[in-house]
Amino acid sequence: MTDLKQCELFEGLSDKELKSIASDLREVQQPAGRELAVRGTEGVGFMVILDGELEVTTADGRKRSLGPGDYFGEIALLDHQGRSATVVAKTEVKLAGIPEWFFKSFLTSHPSVMYRLLETMSVRLREAEES
Repeated sequence: MTDLKQCELFEGLSDKELKSIASDLREVQQPAGRELAVRGTEGVGFMVILDGELEVTTADGRKRSLGPGDYFGEIALLDHQGRSATVVAKTEVKLAGIPEWFFKSFLTSHPSVMYRLLETMSVRLREAEES
């Protein structure tokens, strides 16, 4: 598994914890142009970007790019309301994923990761409220 230290979500974790996290993740590759998530559809996994670039399009049409170390998919898995944005691979991408049915136990097994996800969601909420 590619070094997870590049992901802010896992920054500062011990080698032992990173090894445990890596054992929970499954690597997948997707070609450029592939829709990885479609707004409104059911979420099937949480994904960490290991290599490549993706484009996220929100409900209001705003776009942003994601790259190595970024992640997506957590919102749909937490609230079961479907994907909040559409994500398309701009280049060939390599991802590390956790399927929906394992996500909750993954978070409870790694509380520092759960806390960091909450921090990120708080930042995103504030940004959404400001716009």
